[in-house]
Amino acid sequence: MSGGISKSKRPWHARIRRRIRLDYLKILRTHGAPAQVARGVGYGIFVELIFFPTLGLAFFLIYALNKYLKGHFTASIASFVFAKLFAWATILPSILLGAWLLSIEVSQTVVKDTVRVLVYEWGMYDALSAWLLGVTQNPVNLEALDQLWSFIYAWILGGVIFGVVLGVGGFAVSWVGLKKYQAHRNKRR
Repeated sequence: MSGGISKSKRPWHARIRRRIRLDYLKILRTHGAPAQVARGVGYGIFVELIFFPTLGLAFFLIYALNKYLKGHFTASIASFVFAKLFAWATILPSILLGAWLLSIEVSQTVVKDTVRVLVYEWGMYDALSAWLLGVTQNPVNLEALDQLWSFIYAWILGGVIFGVVLGVGGFAVSWVGLKKYQAHRNKRR
């Protein structure tokens, strides 16, 4: 035997494809009820579509949901990553739904003015630190910050509602699919 590093027989993209397929089959063939895997799928979609407040906290939320509400962690992470592909399509409807439920006006002008004042003219970090410390007396900046918080509240509320609806839909689709897959697999044996 030589002491050198052996070269893989397959190219890197084939190894990645095989690894993804193996992980997919592990999820399908998991021991336990299909409902556990389906709950994990629903939790992953829900956490992704909350969108704004989960920045940086998503994996902690997914872990807690799966641990305490008996979901499948791997299925949850897979659905979280998959939901990232279409999450952009739910941002505007989430904001509009949240604004409608909170009875606030969110218009293009409000969004543009808020972004202009906070990001370009005053700076987001300065606006937040001044608001938290209460040291500012500039009503334009406080008004823009108030509009930003209304905008964020609308986005969070709409995101939670879309997350619940699409998470339940993901749960139902994956639960039915897993039941059929397991029935087909048991029939073949």
